[in-house]
Amino acid sequence: MTVFDPSTLHQLVDDPRQRSFVLELAGTFRRMLQARVERVVTAVLAFEADPDESMDAVLSLKVSATMTGARELAELASYLEAALRTLDLPAARAQVRMLPPAADRAGVAIDAYLAGVSVG
Repeated sequence: MTVFDPSTLHQLVDDPRQRSFVLELAGTFRRMLQARVERVVTAVLAFEADPDESMDAVLSLKVSATMTGARELAELASYLEAALRTLDLPAARAQVRMLPPAADRAGVAIDAYLAGVSVG
């Protein structure tokens, strides 16, 4: 599974001069990544999980990860969403534990991408 595919970001702009938009989007995603993942984990693992908060948190992560090209995270969030939609809390709780390491991998890949395009 691909951790991060920057071509997804590049598809958002038609003009290469809009590169700053792509970099800003990737940087914003990176800065917010830890908080987004923590929100999902907290919501799903809460003793009395709030289904609406859990779904809102996972959809926020899924959409932003998809738009940014963080494919592994987007896929994991999709599986988590499916578990939440069927109210399968044990599966959701098992799935949510995979998010932090995947977020770490995505963060490393995005940092490398940002460093590479800043230099290049």
